[in-house]
Amino acid sequence: MTDSIIVSNVSDASFAIGVAYGKQQTMDIQDIVSLKSFANSEFCPRFLLDNQTEDMIGHSLEGKSVYIISTTSPHHSRNELAMRNCLVASAAKENGADVVTLIEPDLFYSAQDRGPRTKDHPQITSFESRKKFIGQPWSAKLYARLLHQSGVDRVLSVHNHKPKVIADIYKEVFQQKQTEKPCFINLDIAHIVANYILRSGLARVEGGGSNVGFVAPDSGAVEFVSRVRDFTGLKNSVLVNVEKTRHGQRNVELNISDDVELLQGRDVFILDDMVRTGGTIAASVKLLAENEKSRPANIFFYCTHTYISAEGRENLNSPYLNQFITTNTIPSILNRDDQGRLRKKTVVLKLERWIANAIIQCLEHQHDPEVFYGKSSVSLAGNWYEVDISSKNLQRFNTRFVQYALV
Repeated sequence: MTDSIIVSNVSDASFAIGVAYGKQQTMDIQDIVSLKSFANSEFCPRFLLDNQTEDMIGHSLEGKSVYIISTTSPHHSRNELAMRNCLVASAAKENGADVVTLIEPDLFYSAQDRGPRTKDHPQITSFESRKKFIGQPWSAKLYARLLHQSGVDRVLSVHNHKPKVIADIYKEVFQQKQTEKPCFINLDIAHIVANYILRSGLARVEGGGSNVGFVAPDSGAVEFVSRVRDFTGLKNSVLVNVEKTRHGQRNVELNISDDVELLQGRDVFILDDMVRTGGTIAASVKLLAENEKSRPANIFFYCTHTYISAEGRENLNSPYLNQFITTNTIPSILNRDDQGRLRKKTVVLKLERWIANAIIQCLEHQHDPEVFYGKSSVSLAGNWYEVDISSKNLQRFNTRFVQYALV
């Protein structure tokens, strides 16, 4: 075994296998750790360590860094996978591992980022904003505690919905001091998205992007959309914000800012972090397409984490949407048979090589992700992901790079 090993909570997890391959790990995950279940359904991981002697018991992983790659699985619930993470981490620590890192691109329970007694939270402004949390646990904090108690030293996620809130939770639980290396790392995917926009040939980027528009589907997405726009270098593009007021789980009121007229005739990219039912995005697309003041030439939607539910497939199949771009942080998106009509317009950016590179640069070499994945890396980002397109997708991928925008 080398000084670092990549494992998973599911032995045949395709994303984890891809990350291990990207980091040039020669041993298969199944040859490193046995993930078995007893007859009573209890899970028991066991690291497969050769040439054991009595004095090595409990010390076989000393000097090694263990990376646990965790994504969703069609065979196990998130609850099961979360418990598996804790047991794999505990097995690693109890056998002497120096550092255990959980790499969970779509971090479990992070949407449940407050509880009934939480007061210091940006979205808690009144009694009304606290009411829906009465009687429920602070799940994000509980998960952090379970991971920490199990032996996890660091957690890495991708494009987390509320990275500062989650970072503060993990700092408190992991008892991290200001002088210590961060226990929670949130990778910014903006440079990957910018690279794809320039590389795909979807938009007319001549003239500094005077034919391109960016849309934030709610106020929480504005910062991310602004970063993607900056990374593209399209200084003549425009950014428009959609104000979203949620009155219920599926009752959302949308209002476009007054500068919506700037989108008229442009190639428009709506960018967000996640999609579940797709209702809000479908409503935003329809609102833009049918509004005489905006009416873009083309509309493209990108999100990082996609829960490909039946409802989401139907909503995202909007006739106004030219292409749906996402990543494989939730690998089920790659199951073509489950995508129905949506497969005709879906493009998946596979991120395994990017995660492998982040392990090397940000975890092993300790580079600050915000510095390492900066503007100068946009032209290199094409080497860090693969474009996966269904054969039914009529929008073919154009490998042409817009050189001036990538300088």
